[in-house]
Parts: sequence; structure tokens; C-alpha cells
Amino acid sequence: MLKNNTYLSMMTGSRLNRSVLFVLLSFPLFIYYYCQRPSSQSVNGMHSVQDMSKYHYLNSTGSTSNRYSGQLSSSSGCLNRNLAKDNVTLPNVLLIGVQKSGTSSLASWMRRVGICMSEVQPGEPSHYEKEAHYFDYFNTTGKKRKYDFDHSKIYARRFAHCCTGQSKTKSEILAMDATPATVLFPKSVRITFDSVDPTGELAKRAKFMIILREPISRELSFYNHYAYECRKKVQSAHMDTSGHNDTKSIKCSAKLWDSKMRRVKTFSEFMEDNTLINSRFAPEPDPLGRSSWRNMNRGLYADFLREWFELFDREQILVLSQEELVSDEGSFLNRVHSFLGLDSSIGNFHLKQVNAKDDGNKVKEVLCSDQEKLDQIFDPLNEDLYRLLEENSGPPMEQRPFQKFVKRNCTVEDG
Repeated sequence: MLKNNTYLSMMTGSRLNRSVLFVLLSFPLFIYYYCQRPSSQSVNGMHSVQDMSKYHYLNSTGSTSNRYSGQLSSSSGCLNRNLAKDNVTLPNVLLIGVQKSGTSSLASWMRRVGICMSEVQPGEPSHYEKEAHYFDYFNTTGKKRKYDFDHSKIYARRFAHCCTGQSKTKSEILAMDATPATVLFPKSVRITFDSVDPTGELAKRAKFMIILREPISRELSFYNHYAYECRKKVQSAHMDTSGHNDTKSIKCSAKLWDSKMRRVKTFSEFMEDNTLINSRFAPEPDPLGRSSWRNMNRGLYADFLREWFELFDREQILVLSQEELVSDEGSFLNRVHSFLGLDSSIGNFHLKQVNAKDDGNKVKEVLCSDQEKLDQIFDPLNEDLYRLLEENSGPPMEQRPFQKFVKRNCTVEDG
């Protein structure tokens, strides 16, 4: 002990030795700061698109199970806002899709069991409680917003109410955005989280869920949904003096409306004009620029998931089966329950069918000739999906192997 004290006195006996001591004591902090924290080049405090792949957490310290169990529970304040610039509140659960696969039913269940949803802003339709439509937003010029910090604060304001007047402890609060088009924009999601917390820790604590449905059935359901909406607009159109609908004023999606014939397209026409021509991979537009919509069919599941797996830890992403939702609701909900760490007392809640619309014109089965064309596209894509999920295992409660899609019956053309 005397020898050590003598050595310390020699080290601190001069200005030079005090400087040496400072360097020696500071060295461990230097090593920790620059070797342990994530590293990447950044632009204005945000990671560039090229650097995004460096930020998945497969190389994080600690076991997979430890990383998984600690993502939502922390001492970082309500919705982890202590990690964020200006204490903004991003949702910590995103149901990213896919459309017409049961997202509305699951979101309705999650709202009923107490998960906080987006706050509807003045002038917005009520379904914005479920779907904030931030990542698929387009302004009047048809361009997407920039996903920088200033715009992220607009998104965060929708969830600020989740942290007021709550009886739960702050680390237990879950807030969810269930916009199904989010699946198209993984880079925009990652950049949004990193603009709020450039260390990447906030993104690491988010949870993502996606429900996959047999692609042809999903395509038919998508068609029926929007064809129904279009027919409603036709029926409510202004009636002229001769008693005929004034279809010139109809504002239906171009995907569904035949402007030349002034009628709703058949499923065969819809398929030819949309499904078949958008069946190839299209890269996501630059999230930092005001770019255009991503024209890519949402049945290309493997292509989307690869992007999400590159940007987020695989165990942050729960892949669910719509067929299990229909055939075994209990197992489906148990997976969600376990993934989010929900209280066991909510087990008696059940899913409700929502968004079911039928005016008597619903197409029940596709033509066999159409199904043959769609099979040529989706069969190899589905096999790619099964391989991807088998090679990239997810959180422990995820179904494995993933339940293969079952095709629906088709109908033969008349005549």
C-alpha cells in the first residue's frame, strides 16, 4: 500500500504527471465510447440510406433472449422518450401490414385491451386512430414528405396523449400505429426513429408485426373492398333530369374505375392493369427526398421482409399468418400476447370481424384463367418467402415453420 501511495504521489507531483494521470484515467472511457457504441457515418445527425444496414442489432452484446426481453421494458420514460430529442413520443409498436389480411381486426382487439392509438387530428377521418398514415403520406403535389426530425415531431404529436393520465407505470405503456401501407417504407421508418434518436437505441426498442395472407385471396379482398367503395360513390352521384347517374363526377381510384366506360372494372381488368404490372421489385424512394409512391404489389412478401430484416433485428419483427387468425384465433392471439408482454388478464378478449363490406356484388372466386396467371407470379414468390423465414428465425413465439398458404377455389368462365 505504501509503495502504491508513493507511486501516486510521484505521478501527481507535477503538472506533467497530472496530465499523464488524466490520460490514464480517461483511456477506459475513450475505449468504451468509441468501441461499444454503434458507429456509422451520418448526415445532419441521421444515418444515410447507405449506412442503414449497419444498424441492425445482430452484433449487439448480450444474448438474443436478453435483447428480446428488454426491448419494451426500460427506465427510459414513457414510450422511451428520455432517449429522444425534445422528449418526443414515437409509437413503440407498429402493425405494418399487410392490407386486407386482418390488420383492422387485430388493431381493434389491441385498442380494446388498452393499447394506446394515434390521436385523430381535426378534419381527419376516424380511422386515423388506427392508421396515422405518416409513412405513406402524400401532399397535393403527389410527393412524399421528408423524413427528417422536424417532420418526425408531427408524427410524435399523435402519441403524446399516451403518456398523460395513465395508471400504468411508464415502462408498461404501449402505443401503436397500424397503418398497413407502412410495409412499403422500412427505410422511412428507420430514418424517422434515428432522426429522433441518432444512437439507434430507440429503434432497437420498437416492435413490428405483420400479418401475411395468401396473395391471390388478399388481391381479391383488396379489389372487393375498393370496388364496394367505388360503387357507393356511383350510387350517391348526382342524378340528372333523365334519372341517370352523372358518372363524370365520380372520384374513384384509377385502379378500380374505368374512366372510358364509366364503370367499375372487373377483377380480371383490375388484375391486368395493376397486379401483373406491379409484380416486380421496386426500390423504396429516398426517404430524405420528396419522392414518388412505391408502385409494388404488396404480395411480394419476401422482398419486403428482406428489407425489414436488414434494418431491424429479426426478433423485433413478429410474422403472423392470416390463415391461423381464421382457423386458430387463440394461438394467433397468444403469439401477439407473448410478443408484446401483455397482461394475462386480457385473455378473454376475442377478435371481431371488422371492415367486412358486401352489397351483393362481391366477387367470391377468381376465374381459373386469372388464377393461372397469378399462380405464375406468386407461386415462386411464396416459396421464396418460406425459405426466407426458415433461414431467418424470429422471436420465440413466432410460428415455425410458417404455415404455407392454402389456395382458394376458382371458377370456370361461362360459355
